[in-house]
Amino acid sequence: MNVFSIDMQTSKYVNVGHPVITIDGIPFDLYLHNLYPDNLYLGLIPTIIDWIGLKEEAEFVLRRFISEEEIVILPILMCPDDCDLTCTLIVAEVLKSDDQVIWRRIGVDSSNLGIPYNYELVGKEVTWLDLVPEMKFSNDKYIENLKTIYKPIE
Repeated sequence: MNVFSIDMQTSKYVNVGHPVITIDGIPFDLYLHNLYPDNLYLGLIPTIIDWIGLKEEAEFVLRRFISEEEIVILPILMCPDDCDLTCTLIVAEVLKSDDQVIWRRIGVDSSNLGIPYNYELVGKEVTWLDLVPEMKFSNDKYIENLKTIYKPIE
């Protein structure tokens, strides 16, 4: 089983401490960069609800996180320049069970959201990153950690 945590760190483009997803102690943007060094994943930040500019986008990410669906496409990393879902967006195909959460696949969302944006289309078109293996996490630790970035909207 993999170790999932959220740690306060800086990143390539954000010089103040912020939540960073780590898998087995490695920041996830760095993990992706090591597998795909030419794809500009280094410096992507978690989809932190408080940082997402548009309320509709933040609400959408939160809905996906708390979804009761067995399988959900969850936005996990975004571009720190815009902090929205229309720039580079890394998603995870998440399978939930009682005792564990599995990231079956990781990919780059390439969905056409239309105008006005239909965020429910996020995850309909994904370029899957085949070098990223399936990852399994303790359900309790996963939820506990992600609640620090997927906070209810006030």
